[in-house]
Amino acid sequence: MEETAKDYIVRVNTLFKKYGIKSVTMDDVSRELGISKKTLYAFFKDKSDLVEQVLKLEFEEKSCSIKESMSNKPNALEELFEYYKLQIRMLSSQKLNFIYDLKKYYPSLFEKFNIYKKELMFNMVKDNLKRGKDEGLYRKDLNEDIITRLHIARIESLRTSELFSNEELLSPIFFAEAFKYHVYAIASNKGRQIIDKNIDKLIENA
Repeated sequence: MEETAKDYIVRVNTLFKKYGIKSVTMDDVSRELGISKKTLYAFFKDKSDLVEQVLKLEFEEKSCSIKESMSNKPNALEELFEYYKLQIRMLSSQKLNFIYDLKKYYPSLFEKFNIYKKELMFNMVKDNLKRGKDEGLYRKDLNEDIITRLHIARIESLRTSELFSNEELLSPIFFAEAFKYHVYAIASNKGRQIIDKNIDKLIENA
């Protein structure tokens, strides 16, 4: 079966995550894909274009995965729980060498896709806050814009911090504390009652 540009991008992403972006040359990519450099450049203008296509596909797939996982949840609390679970998993699976190379050698691409990610997070968190207020599960007096930005700032600080290892990020106790730290601060009395009743079961199934 003839491989498509998407197939190539997926395989190159694996290379970048394993070795970093800087150390992988277009010659390496050509050998890994089993195609000539002429064919490679027919798909991608240069290495910068290849890096951008890798980032674009990864962003699109993660966005779809998050939206699909959060859809059809019965209430805002369970929707938020699913969102937290996915964010923690993504944090623990990130490759620091990939991010370092991207930030150092492709700063414009790093900034471009960082903006995309923050916009996605902002919209999803703010929509969840609105839903929770409408359902009476979150405090009516909370400021959606400020809470959303505080949440994004906390996630971003975890993304770049060395305070927690991947093992700690994936541990049930970290997940439980991170989720409760946020949700108890925004929940109404009605929301807290639902959390207290279901939190242990939710965390067991995380």
